[in-house]
Amino acid sequence: MADVLTVVAKLRAAKGKGDALAALLREQVAAVRKAEPGCLVYRPHRSSKDPEAFMFYEQYKDDAAFDAHRKNPILAEYRARREKEGLVEGAVEVEIYRSITD
Repeated sequence: MADVLTVVAKLRAAKGKGDALAALLREQVAAVRKAEPGCLVYRPHRSSKDPEAFMFYEQYKDDAAFDAHRKNPILAEYRARREKEGLVEGAVEVEIYRSITD
């Protein structure tokens, strides 16, 4: 599937908030999978060495699907809750890749 967009995001839980962030991420995954058919993969990972380090791996079938994800109120609600509850320390690092083969 050429032109698939892959997003890799890294975030760090605030000290002692790793489990709370993991719980919120599980809720977010369920909501996105239900509401966004253009999202092919939406999977958070937690470091096995550092329980406060997380990485998100996401794939979207095309630019329109990724744009729909960014505009989805579910994402805004997740971010607002994450900030309100003080779950993240520092900035979230995001890199976007485009597949070059099928």
